[in-house]
Amino acid sequence: MMRKHHKIASLAATAVMLGSGLTAAAAGTATASASDFGAARACTADAPSFTSYAGTGSNDPSYYPARGTWLTTTTRCNDINLKLNATRSVRTCFKSGTGWNCNSWRSLTAGRWGTAATDVLDGTQFFLQFSGTARVSGQIDY
Repeated sequence: MMRKHHKIASLAATAVMLGSGLTAAAAGTATASASDFGAARACTADAPSFTSYAGTGSNDPSYYPARGTWLTTTTRCNDINLKLNATRSVRTCFKSGTGWNCNSWRSLTAGRWGTAATDVLDGTQFFLQFSGTARVSGQIDY
């Protein structure tokens, strides 16, 4: 009787898994460690704050990060995303061989997420320029 009861319970569990779209193989391999989820966050969720550096004139606009440094895109976001405290135009300059190539200026509205560049490959080095010489602050994620 115990054996028959065990077999019925096993069949019932299999029926539940099949009814929910799971298979015994999938159920056995669906394991993850806490480290798989610990550091991950969605793009723009809890994005870090930044403040640009002031420019010195029309040929030297406000920029981020500091001179001689750059940022590197991650797997978290497909785009370079900004949420600025003031409406400003921004352009992204990408590392290209030994130099830099900048895209067109894009206007971003204050207080709303916008994209400085779209469909950027992971591991791409870049820096940002902002129209005018005044500093701008906000949030950034890439």
